Amino acid sequence: MIVSLNFIEKFISLPRIEKIFDLEKISSILTRQGFEVDSINQNPSLEDVILDISVTPNRPDVLCHEGVARELAVGFEYAGIAFEKRNPYFAKNALVNEDKIKSDAITNSFVQCNNVVFSSENFLNAPTFFMVLDSIKVMPSPTWLKNLLEALGQTPVNNIVDASNYILLAYGQPNHAFDLDKIYSEDGKNKKITLRHANANETFIGLDGKTRQLHESDCVVADSQEVLALLGVLGGESSKVTEQTQKIVVEFANPNPVSIRRTSRRHGRQTDASFMFEKGIDTSARFKACSEFLALLSELTGQKIDYLGTAHSKNLESFPILKTEFPHCVIPFTNQDQKRILGTDIMNFEKQKNILTSLGFELTNKDEDTVFVTVPQWRNNDVVNAADLIEECIRVVGIDCIPAQPIVSANEVKKDDPHLSFIEKLSAHCANLGYNEAISLHFMRADDFEKCNLPSINSLGEPVALLNPIIGDEPLMHTTLLPDLLRKVSKNLNYGIKNGQLFHVCRTFQNYNSQGQRVFLDNGVTLKLNDKLSLPIHENLYEYSNKYGYEYSREHEKISRPVETPRLAGVIFGVKQEKTWQNNAETNWSLHDIISHVVELGRISGVKLEYKKMALNQDNSSHPMAPALHPGKRVEFYVQLSENEKYPLGWCGELHPKVTRQYEIETCCFAFEINIANMIVAAKNKNQLIKSIVATQKFPVVNRDFSFLLEEQVTGKEIRDVVSNALSEVIQKEIPVTLLDVYVFDIYRGKGIVQGKKSVAFKVSLEPFVRTLTEKDIQILSDKVIAAMEAHFKSQIRGL
Repeated sequence: MIVSLNFIEKFISLPRIEKIFDLEKISSILTRQGFEVDSINQNPSLEDVILDISVTPNRPDVLCHEGVARELAVGFEYAGIAFEKRNPYFAKNALVNEDKIKSDAITNSFVQCNNVVFSSENFLNAPTFFMVLDSIKVMPSPTWLKNLLEALGQTPVNNIVDASNYILLAYGQPNHAFDLDKIYSEDGKNKKITLRHANANETFIGLDGKTRQLHESDCVVADSQEVLALLGVLGGESSKVTEQTQKIVVEFANPNPVSIRRTSRRHGRQTDASFMFEKGIDTSARFKACSEFLALLSELTGQKIDYLGTAHSKNLESFPILKTEFPHCVIPFTNQDQKRILGTDIMNFEKQKNILTSLGFELTNKDEDTVFVTVPQWRNNDVVNAADLIEECIRVVGIDCIPAQPIVSANEVKKDDPHLSFIEKLSAHCANLGYNEAISLHFMRADDFEKCNLPSINSLGEPVALLNPIIGDEPLMHTTLLPDLLRKVSKNLNYGIKNGQLFHVCRTFQNYNSQGQRVFLDNGVTLKLNDKLSLPIHENLYEYSNKYGYEYSREHEKISRPVETPRLAGVIFGVKQEKTWQNNAETNWSLHDIISHVVELGRISGVKLEYKKMALNQDNSSHPMAPALHPGKRVEFYVQLSENEKYPLGWCGELHPKVTRQYEIETCCFAFEINIANMIVAAKNKNQLIKSIVATQKFPVVNRDFSFLLEEQVTGKEIRDVVSNALSEVIQKEIPVTLLDVYVFDIYRGKGIVQGKKSVAFKVSLEPFVRTLTEKDIQILSDKVIAAMEAHFKSQIRGL
């Protein structure tokens, strides 16, 4: 907020040191009351001082000189600094006062201007009224007004525009003047202004001379031919006031702050008016500001201006869209509230009442210990209870006056959410595996699905579209963490970091509740994505289905909230080990490395993970992330809860070259993503828990190596499954032994091996738990392995 002390002196007198302002007292009072003075600039030629004040978001009433003067007056009164309140209002003796304008606005739906009838239609439900003036003489403003506006960063234009800016800066009341003769009508006699949403592909030329393509959600002021202004943001070139103007229509609207903020950001233009509307204006003072504008204009022109009347805007049913009732908030306030809220007594009750009265609050006594406090309209959105009243008193006295007090609480500190502990455990183990944690917001871009080679924006469930995106090109709540990690990989590569490991754990969101119903039916309308987002979701999304998420809301109507799913994603890129003097070549990451990482995360969580090769079926029955991964290097993880119940858990694999190119990654990149919600469910299932207590080994482990000639497409997992199933028929039933592991330790292709085949050597490790195995036992087990391999793979055993 830019403040002129000369302007402030129109409201109150300020302390001075000889002929200059006492800046130390002024800035100290503002600082004590919560407004930081960022800069002080003196203007010797105008004998003025300009302050740049930071105003907190909850105090839009201080975004004008009247509000700043009100705060200074309270501070001066408490500090005992002499000052004088002044009446800066031009309308104090005007014939057309606030009551007259309000009465006309309530009564009139149109205003007669000679042979022209002016009216307004309103399709935005934004309370609005218009004042019509005739016999206008457009001329340059007097020097005092020009100097004032220039000191506050405004460019003087003419007396009409400058009067409008003066009302804005003085009282925080935006308004806009239209040239009545420039408002188009077919017959030239019935001129109408319409408040509506912009049409598709409609354009608008602003006062800055720029042509803008309007969005359908933009709120505009228009006649029957074109857009005259962006409501609350910017006036138009076609209806601006010039030297030839004789009749004007002055608009006083109360548009929706959210709509103003979106329009302002969308078109990259924030004006003083739009900033005021965004923060919230005192709508009860609109009629007063209108009468003040008329009186000021008469003062500037030095002649009588014909006030033809004021009219409200109306909807299609001719119902007035006008706000005339402004209910007050009344708060009971006692002499015990200070002790109850602060834990100590700073000032007596009488002093508290005096401060509140100075701030504009009206007090009605109930008894000696209780008063009813009526909150002024300019603080209605900020002060709602006794704690706010105490805060007002402390602002004036100074927060430094509050002594330090220990917090005494009998409440028990509740344990952390077990879900949080589970996630922290996974995160810690990711760090142990060499990953660095990445932190980011919950947003993703609309084109991320295309970059990930996925067929549609709904491939992983319907994303939730934001109404007001914080980041313009990231309008969706993410359904997967992969795109954000890939952008971070690209950034690391650009900074010269050629290899690394990153992980991210947080919630993802879908526009479905736990019962499978869409939550936001107009999802993506403002972004023009509703046609894509409303498409049916494939019934089998594996672990991306909304049924595998949580309802974190404590609301009774949880059906109105989207499902949230905690996920853990990781990515490894570059080389596993660079070339050094100790090794002659680089070691690359492999699919088995990232598989082992995911399996290890399952083990540390107490969950036994199974995995299988991820196929890409033409009927879309395959895993939804399959198109994003290398066809020959991708697996999907699951948990076998029971014989008939399989829980999808996640996936891992090398990213498809097309995906890495889309994210400007020119190195090999592997990734994984896990549904933590499903992992927690699996961890609670007793049948899936990995034993954490291991008995002391009593008998020697038996290892046997086998080598078979197999087809090229046979995988290590298939070998493990065949051997495990074969041995399960005899171990623990006939032979007291536990199968520890089956793992491949050598693959050979080359001389002596037929084209299309490979020699695979694997080791079977067995641990007896009752007695030492005999040669007969070992032979039985070996025969089982050989018979199963030969039967299943039609393979041939090779001697070692």
